[in-house]
Amino acid sequence: MKAKCPNDPNHKEFVTVAYVSEDWVVDENGDFIEVFENNDTCILHEPSADNIWYCNTCDNGTEAKVER
Repeated sequence: MKAKCPNDPNHKEFVTVAYVSEDWVVDENGDFIEVFENNDTCILHEPSADNIWYCNTCDNGTEAKVER
């Protein structure tokens, strides 16, 4: 898979969604306090070509073209 900015092919950083799991410290009601310092983050789903990708360099939220 490869993402390309439609405004400038030299732009190489993009924003998209990935799903991760992390350990939290919570109170007795399950309300978030902080991320546990010995956090063992687990990737549940890596970025997909089916996601929307935005160029991180362009100021206007330009949607990138993603090729599989």
